[in-house]
Amino acid sequence: VPLPRLLVCKPWRSRLTGPAFSRLYREFHRAPPLLGFFENDETVFCWFAPLTPTSPFLPVHPSQSDLFTLDARHGLVLLTALGADGEPLCLIVWDPIFHRQWLLPLPEFVDYPTVPDCAAAVLCAADGCDHIDCHGNPFRVVYVGTDEDGVAQACVYSSEDRSWSPVTSCEHTDLPLLVISSRPNALVGDAVYFLCHQETFILQYDLFNQELSMIYWPPLPKCKCGEYIVMPTEDGVLGCATLKESKLELWSMEAGTDGAVKWAIRRVVELENLLPSPPRYAISCANGVDVFFVRTDLGTFTVELNSGRVKKVSNSTNIIPYMSFYTPGTSIVKPVQACLSLLSYDLQII
Repeated sequence: VPLPRLLVCKPWRSRLTGPAFSRLYREFHRAPPLLGFFENDETVFCWFAPLTPTSPFLPVHPSQSDLFTLDARHGLVLLTALGADGEPLCLIVWDPIFHRQWLLPLPEFVDYPTVPDCAAAVLCAADGCDHIDCHGNPFRVVYVGTDEDGVAQACVYSSEDRSWSPVTSCEHTDLPLLVISSRPNALVGDAVYFLCHQETFILQYDLFNQELSMIYWPPLPKCKCGEYIVMPTEDGVLGCATLKESKLELWSMEAGTDGAVKWAIRRVVELENLLPSPPRYAISCANGVDVFFVRTDLGTFTVELNSGRVKKVSNSTNIIPYMSFYTPGTSIVKPVQACLSLLSYDLQII
């Protein structure tokens, strides 16, 4: 939960909002709270929707600029600016809490519309960081796209080097490696995983070696690639979640005694008595707090696995959760509204 808003004397307020108490508070809770989520849907009112009454954000809709949210992680948001025909113009890394933003050029292999299928991830790049309070740290952006020949290409941007790494690629001998741009990616260890439209393969970008590879993806029983989401598990391995009828199934990838990789079920949650309408598929999840966004015929609901609470939050199917610690009293409503005209600001080009 966010730091409580208390009516106390100034000395106590100074202690509660000071860096020492804030650090202890973050270390105790470990996982940042889910402050809200971004939506990429022109039919809904809110572009950013807060999820708690104490959220520092107000509902925001970008009526003045064309921005598309690609990813959010470690307190940062990754967006792309779109042109009049929907073509990507540049990337924007945004820290909403401290009102900082950086403009990034697109990778050299992005040649719209020959690379229509793409996905990207933003992450903290500080060595040894526990990601409890990443604000101000260097960052990296991983960008993956599929060209017209079905070849997957990728590179990583470093805010410290202020440049993109050399482009790496991989391909399948018979099938195109089409990246699913609307599904979540997963950061596990030193690798970022991206889903493909093929059910038996997944793309892995190795952050240490800066290499893109295609790895075998054990098929889930009676499940297609667009029906599950990837995520890190509590044990730090690659996992996924899928809906089968009214059951939310959580899986983790394990190596069998013969060395073959397989899926192991680790939790099953029955949703039939929790939701007012039959669940259709999982959209996304907030890692560390066990909150899932689930699509139903009546809209999109959050499902808190630990408490069993559910709430209708949207009619959109393209949702990116935003998690971060913050200290009440910090003025960040203005920065959120400022992002509406972000492209006209004097951004820090790096």
